[in-house]
Amino acid sequence: MTDGDLSTTAERLHTQSPNRLWGVSPESVYTTLAARSVSESATHRLSPHIRAEMLRTNDERDSEDVVKIHDWILKEFNLLKDGRPTLLGMVVLVSTEPQSLVRAIALSRLRTAETVLRSCTEVEGLLKRREFDSLLTDADESILGPLLGSLGFVTIYPDSVELHHDQVESALVAQSKIPRDLAVAEAYKQILTQIAEIGNQHCLDSVVERMTGSAPTEKAEAIEVVATLANTHPVTIDSEELTDAIEKKREEYEHEYRRLRSLLTPKDKSTLTHVDAPEPVDSNSVDEGKEFFIDVLATVSAHPGFAALDVQFISDRLSITSYDVYQELSTITGVDCEVRDNGLIEFASVPTSVDGNDLREEYTTHLVERCSTVRHRIDALSNASVTLTPEAIASDQIVAEDYASLDDGDVAPAYFTYTLVDPDALGEAKMDTYVGNSRGLGRERAQLRRWHRTRPPGLRSYTAMTDRLFSLGLERDLEHKILRIMTPFDDNTFNEYVSQIRRLLEQGFEVRLLTRHTKEQWEWQRLQRNLLSEIKEHRDRITVRTYSRFKEQQRVKPDMDFRKLGEFGIHGKVQTIGQPGEGAALLGSANFMRNSYDWNPECGIYTERTQFVDAAIEFFDIVWDISESDELSMERLQAIPDRKLVPTYYS
Repeated sequence: MTDGDLSTTAERLHTQSPNRLWGVSPESVYTTLAARSVSESATHRLSPHIRAEMLRTNDERDSEDVVKIHDWILKEFNLLKDGRPTLLGMVVLVSTEPQSLVRAIALSRLRTAETVLRSCTEVEGLLKRREFDSLLTDADESILGPLLGSLGFVTIYPDSVELHHDQVESALVAQSKIPRDLAVAEAYKQILTQIAEIGNQHCLDSVVERMTGSAPTEKAEAIEVVATLANTHPVTIDSEELTDAIEKKREEYEHEYRRLRSLLTPKDKSTLTHVDAPEPVDSNSVDEGKEFFIDVLATVSAHPGFAALDVQFISDRLSITSYDVYQELSTITGVDCEVRDNGLIEFASVPTSVDGNDLREEYTTHLVERCSTVRHRIDALSNASVTLTPEAIASDQIVAEDYASLDDGDVAPAYFTYTLVDPDALGEAKMDTYVGNSRGLGRERAQLRRWHRTRPPGLRSYTAMTDRLFSLGLERDLEHKILRIMTPFDDNTFNEYVSQIRRLLEQGFEVRLLTRHTKEQWEWQRLQRNLLSEIKEHRDRITVRTYSRFKEQQRVKPDMDFRKLGEFGIHGKVQTIGQPGEGAALLGSANFMRNSYDWNPECGIYTERTQFVDAAIEFFDIVWDISESDELSMERLQAIPDRKLVPTYYS
C-alpha cells in the first residue's frame, strides 16, 4: 500500500469523537495475524470485531478498508514476511494476552510514537488537543494519532486527549531493550511449545540452545522480547532447521541413554589401580561439607566396575560443575581421574583404603532414574512434529473480550414503534361508535384485533414507549436531568402524561419543548391548558422554543407583509431523556397528539443505544440552539394576547 493509498484508506476509517480508526484494535490486529498465518479470509475472521464495532459506534465502514489497514499494520509491525508470520509474529500468535504485545510493538515500529507518548506522560490530567496535535507531523496526524487511539494508548476528543497510563507505561517500560540473542532464544522457547508441541521443559531449552546458540532464561518477559525483536530484521522460521535441531537433540539423548544403560551393567574386568595412601583417606581429607567425595571414592574402591562414573551423580548432589568435581577429587592423595566430554568421570587410580560409606545402591538408583528421565526426553522429541500454522490460542478469548468491552448502552434494546388502531386498547364503546353498521369496518376491526394479538415481539406502541421513556427518569437516578420533546403539533395528549412530567420536574428535571410556530391563538391556549396550567409551581423549569424560517427562495424586505411569507419549520418528532449511556430516544412520524397515538398509522423507533441517543440529542440541541431567539416566555403564554404571536426572528 502506497502512502497515498494508506492516507486515503485511513481517512475513510477515521472517527471523530473520539478520533480513532474504525474497526482497529489490538484484538483485531491479533485476529488478522491469525487469519493470515493460516491463509484464511481476514474478512471472515474480522467479522466479529466489525459487528462489535458497529454496536459500539452505531456506524458502518467498508470491510475492505478495514482489512487493508490491518494488512498494512501487519507489514509495518514486522509481523508478516512474504505472507508468513515472522518469529515476532509467532510470539504474538501463541500469547494468551497479545494486546500488550501489540502495543509494545507499535511503539517500537511507529515513527515518533514513543516520543509522542513520553511527552504526553509529562502532562498531568487531560492534555489539550492542540498540544497533542503539535507533537504530530501532518502524516502522523492522519495515521499515528488515530492509530494510537485505536490501540488504546489515548482517547482523543475534539478538544482534549485522555492518556491511558497503564497501557502507555507498560509499552514504554518494554522499550528498555534486552540483548537480541536472549530475545531470539526466548521467542523460540515460547513458540516451540505450540508449533512443535515439545512439552518437556529440558528438551525445549536444549532444542532452543541448539537452534540459537543461547540458553533461554526465565528473566525476560514476552513484552520485552517483542519490543526487542520489533527493531531487528524480520526473520521467518525454517521448519527444516527446526526439525533437524529436534532430530539431532533426540540422537544425543539416545546416545546418552545407551551410555547410562551400560553403566548399570559394569564390566567384570577393570583397569582401575589401587594406591596405598601414606595417610588415612577419610572425611578429614576434604573440607567440611565435602564428605560425599569420600563416600564416592569408597564406592569406586570397593566396586572397580564403577571406575567410569556418571559425573552428574556428584555434581547434582553438591550443585557444582563437572570441573569442580574434578578439582576436588584431584586434591585427594591416591586419586587420578579425568572428566570426559561424554559426562563420565573416569578413575585411573583410587586409594586402597577409604573410610567412607558404600553408595552402590544409591548410585544404582540414580542411574535407573536418569535412564527413565532420558527415555521420557527421547519420547518427547520423537513425538514432536513441526507445523508453521499454529492455532491462535487466544482467538476465542479475544473475540469474547471485544464483546465484553461493549457498554450496556451499546447493546441496549431498540424497538420498532408504531401506532395502529387497537380495538382492545380503545374499548368496545369507542370502537362501536367508529364501526357503526359498516361491515367493512367490522372486518377491519377483527383483522386489527388478530394482528395486535399475534404481532412480533420487536414492536411496541407509541403510548407504551413514551411511557417507558418518561418512566426512565422516575426509575433511574439519571445524571442528565433533561426531557427533550420536539413535536410540530400537540393537543390534550400532554394532559395524559402531565402527571409523569410533574413528577420529573419535582425531581429536578428541566423540560425543553421545541415546536412549530403558530400564529393561531387557540393553539397556544391548548398548550397552556393541557400542560402549563397543570404544573404552575414548576413553570420556571419548562422552556418552549419555536423554529420557523423564511423559505430559501424568497427575498425578505423591510416593507413586506411577513404574514404572507412562505415558511418552513419543525417537522421532526423526537423525544429524549437523560444523556447517552443512561437515557433513551423515541422518534418517528407521530406528533404528540391523540390522532398520532391512537388512530393514525404511525411508525418510528425507540432505543436506549448510547450512540443513537447521542445522535438524537445532538440533532435536537443544534435546532434548539439556533432557535434561542424564538424562545417564548411563560408570562406571554399564560396571558394569551389578543394579537397574533410573531416569532422574534421575523420581527
